Amino acid sequence: MKDVLYIGPDPRGHRGGIGAVLDTYSANIEPFKFIPSYSNTSAVKRQIVFAKAVFALSWLLIKDRDIRIVHIHAAQKGSFMRKSVLLLISQLFRRKVVLHIHGSMFDLFYKNAGILRPYIRFVFRRADAVVSLSDKWKEYFATNFKIKKLLIVKNVIERPIIKPAISSHDGPVKLLFLGLIGQRKGLFDLLKVLETNNDIFDGRLTLTIGGNGEVDRMKKRIETSHTSGSVQFAGWVTGELKKELLRNCDIYVLPSYNEGLPISILEAMAYGKAIISTTIGGIPEIVIPGKNGWLFDPGDLNALTTILKEVISNKKLLEQYGNYSYQLSESYTPQVVMGSLRELYDQMLLA
Repeated sequence: MKDVLYIGPDPRGHRGGIGAVLDTYSANIEPFKFIPSYSNTSAVKRQIVFAKAVFALSWLLIKDRDIRIVHIHAAQKGSFMRKSVLLLISQLFRRKVVLHIHGSMFDLFYKNAGILRPYIRFVFRRADAVVSLSDKWKEYFATNFKIKKLLIVKNVIERPIIKPAISSHDGPVKLLFLGLIGQRKGLFDLLKVLETNNDIFDGRLTLTIGGNGEVDRMKKRIETSHTSGSVQFAGWVTGELKKELLRNCDIYVLPSYNEGLPISILEAMAYGKAIISTTIGGIPEIVIPGKNGWLFDPGDLNALTTILKEVISNKKLLEQYGNYSYQLSESYTPQVVMGSLRELYDQMLLA
């Protein structure tokens, strides 16, 4: 797509959902014109990366007249504020702009933005199109902002060429958690449920954790509980190790308090896995109780306990739910999402 320039966090060595999306974009869009605006490094280096992005954007829009649309991927807080500057620069050079919001806590960011709220509304009015990740987030943006064009573009994931086989159910049910270790993702809720009900789940459930964040707190919690034999920490996982963990687990668990539309759930669905997650963000649009998984309200430990008890007493559901997950993941593949993007760009260029 020589007429589109993409801006967002550097997808190389990414540790977040936006980076994962852009990584998949880069593998499926030719040519992939891209400017990194953020790098997961020190604060000083991040400022340098952003300054370079401002210069690179200005220079590229002068030099490359093929670029007619700038597609900006943003979250909340500093990410949104940085990207707003790049949006205004793009429009100064008379390019149309797509503002693609991934933020899992954008509603809280706007609610607490204080004197910045008028500016945030101004940025949304300026964008030629705003992309949300789910029906729920689309409704939120439509209710709170005046937007020229608002639509959903699904997050994109790569699926294995061959659908992975469902794991054998002779042994314990294998749970997998991948993501930021901390309160927002709900991992400590899951650990508390396993510890409190160790007499029920010991030998019947295992948990593998992959991620970064509050690692020391997590390790201490595991070491001082009665679950250390059934909980394994794999560190930050990428590449083949990540694929191996997804292939070998039975259920993917994400007990989050805030989400947009989690890439990790979509990836697990692409590997044909049942899902346990919460009723927030766009998750209820991809995890359907009785079809491909279980949902509970964030922080409801009793509900999570009940779900895990059902899992170990009815393992035959795992294959049924996993098959449905795999079917649902079809609409998040590059073939489908790239088509949606091209349709959006064509509409913008004709307007």
